[in-house]
Amino acid sequence: MGSVFRAVEAGCPRIGIVDGQFGNAPSVWHKEILYAISAGVEVVGAASMGALRAAELAAFGMVGIGRIFRLFRSGLWTDDDEVAVLHAGEELDHRPLSETMANVRFTLRRLRREHNVDRETESELVRHLKGRHFSERTREALREHARLLLGSEAGGRLADRFERKYVDMKRADAQALLAHLGRPRSAPAPAVRDFPATAHWREQFQRQLADVPPLR
Repeated sequence: MGSVFRAVEAGCPRIGIVDGQFGNAPSVWHKEILYAISAGVEVVGAASMGALRAAELAAFGMVGIGRIFRLFRSGLWTDDDEVAVLHAGEELDHRPLSETMANVRFTLRRLRREHNVDRETESELVRHLKGRHFSERTREALREHARLLLGSEAGGRLADRFERKYVDMKRADAQALLAHLGRPRSAPAPAVRDFPATAHWREQFQRQLADVPPLR
């Protein structure tokens, strides 16, 4: 929360949103994105938090990029936890400690299309991991359930193929967003003309930002 608002205040003409924090930290606010669009800033989202916000605000001029965005925008995906991960702190470079459900789905679908897993096993592994809390969706959990389904040897082979054939769709979509921002802006984003960016709103928002750590 506050990153987009501050970027607008700093004069940034284009803003890309990929990942974000939630739970223990306030996530980027819809109204600060609308504020940016109303100021003529191009706001683009992809991959994770960016894809969620772009799907929610596409009608107001936010630009969505990538397959994950399109799945949320179409309504085929509706749960935020599809893109949520548990990650380490800043001292460990925010390294992910769990698997995002989105990448699990894309990787298992690749394995099925390459005839490394049948449809029933794919569906059961997806069902099992989806039933876990996002912080418990790990490769170890997938390996354990694959062994229960297929036996120790076959399940282990499947888990090894998952490692080798891993599809990081969040990363691919984030790279697509960077490529988009690397090209000249084709046309100004449609403005949110009825957004009331009044002095009262600004004061309220700035008060809410009082306890949020500053940008670097």
